[in-house]
Amino acid sequence: MDIDYELTERQSVAWKHLFAHKDVDLLYGGAKGGGKSYLFCVWAFLWARELINILKIPLLKNPLAVGFIGRKRGVDFDKTTLETWKKTIPESGYYIREQPKEIVIENRVKLFFGGLDDQKNINKFNSAELAFFGIDQAEETERTDIGVIEASIRLMYNGIQPPYKSLYTANPAECWLKEDFVNHKRDNALFVKALPTDNPYLPDGYIERLEKSFRYDPVLLQAYRDGNWDVTMASYQVIPSKQMDELAGYTHHPEANRFAVVCDPSTGGDECVIYLFEHYIIRDVKILHTDDTMVIVGEMQIMGNSVGAEVYGVDEIGIGKGIKDRLSEIFKDRENRKVIGIGSAKASSEPERFDNLRAEIWWNARELVIEHRAAYPKDEELRRQACAVKFKPVSSNGKIKLELKSDTKSRIGRSPDRADTWVYGLWVMKKFVKSASAGIYRDRRKHQTSNKGYDALNYSG
Repeated sequence: MDIDYELTERQSVAWKHLFAHKDVDLLYGGAKGGGKSYLFCVWAFLWARELINILKIPLLKNPLAVGFIGRKRGVDFDKTTLETWKKTIPESGYYIREQPKEIVIENRVKLFFGGLDDQKNINKFNSAELAFFGIDQAEETERTDIGVIEASIRLMYNGIQPPYKSLYTANPAECWLKEDFVNHKRDNALFVKALPTDNPYLPDGYIERLEKSFRYDPVLLQAYRDGNWDVTMASYQVIPSKQMDELAGYTHHPEANRFAVVCDPSTGGDECVIYLFEHYIIRDVKILHTDDTMVIVGEMQIMGNSVGAEVYGVDEIGIGKGIKDRLSEIFKDRENRKVIGIGSAKASSEPERFDNLRAEIWWNARELVIEHRAAYPKDEELRRQACAVKFKPVSSNGKIKLELKSDTKSRIGRSPDRADTWVYGLWVMKKFVKSASAGIYRDRRKHQTSNKGYDALNYSG
């Protein structure tokens, strides 16, 4: 079976290396629109067929496993790369076994596919003998993810040792790929930069749409339009550490009379965090270890009453709905009190730009930090959590998706509850809080904010 394919100039450079009859470790990475996933799928299919000839593989009842293609997470591979495979490779050339996650080619060879997060795949690698692998969107991975699959590259068949190959595709990021391939720290590693300007098959206006999507972030624009690996921020941090540290050099003068009490309730032993914000500055904090909604409501009222706060924000997922409903009931006859339910899993107000509202809320915090408009939080744990949350673009137009909260928790050893409450507070202040009357500001002067909470944690004021 023949397959028609057309390669760009840079894809052709990568192709020559990938089909050379020698061992190759290659990173094809850089800007969006460089045709990375297309190259990935076409090469994996045709190289598997080439191995049939090199190894003289006959028809087999149980086809020979020769390779693996995947991503960090299996669910992402199934939704993206596998769909590209199905659109690119003719159905007559292969069939898929869904349960064992195998792509069978000519009833002679097969490819394992899926995620490096799948223990079944890890178990396969421990016993498998393969000739190649490909990792799409490899900037998502850590070195430890790759070790087990690298150790499986040892296939010999009919007394023949084939050329061993590994292909990584990636967007620019501060990660192990940059060190090994871009900075040439790995022996014999090859790097071919992918650029949208090299790809004549993109739709009209693609680069203009890319520039529009990333106009708010020139750093990401240089990364995704120009394939610049030198400007990327560490590991796709939503809140870059460097910019967070820079906030310490700025003094903030809050707009008068703007106060909000914000809470991210939690269960299962995580922290229930309550912050009192004056503009973008945390003025008081209460950290509870309870899921008793009435206790949480009471603490929020005590904190808010001390300054006459007009706005109360709460993440309304789970027990948060009960908290929001009770606050709304308490304040229903008070025109100067407003309760905001933050449905972080709901749709963004800019769905073409953000995967959900939580991504939009975190990106608002990112922009405030980069523009030095957020106040420096002196709580080291809050800063650590805020700089730990990662994102990834999930479309060629730069749509932003945050990693799962459980993934952040797994990586840093605790739930980022303080950081979530902080970004909720910045969001509430920007989007919902209206300047209060001068009378409330005077009332705050008579009822000074309790320093107990933020002094203990060394918050800025």
